[in-house]
Amino acid sequence: MTKNKLITKYNKIKRNKLIGAIIIDLVGILSFLLPIVWETGDMLWAPLSGLLIFLLFPNRKKYAIAGMIEEMLPFTDIIPTACLTWRLEYIKEQEQTLARFLKKELTEDMMISRFVDEVDQRIILD
Repeated sequence: MTKNKLITKYNKIKRNKLIGAIIIDLVGILSFLLPIVWETGDMLWAPLSGLLIFLLFPNRKKYAIAGMIEEMLPFTDIIPTACLTWRLEYIKEQEQTLARFLKKELTEDMMISRFVDEVDQRIILD
């Protein structure tokens, strides 16, 4: 994969995760704005919120747990836990995040390349 394609893919993932984080935090705030479903909604949303944060940021298990706890506690819905996790991942620790991405992508490309080479060798030998 070329450098431009890698950067484009990285930026697309980064943008999509930001959109996902914003949606998670907005849903969390909705229960605060709708008093009828307030605490009941939080108890239902809390585990789902934690799971979604974990799925978006698998390297941030502590933040996923914090997001779940934050949704369970009263009057903390305003804290944008998912967006703060995104900020940590892509702003504060951007070099480590980019390095993890590149390592994963390049490893996958190498595996595909080796597979194609093996298939080519089999075709030649047959």
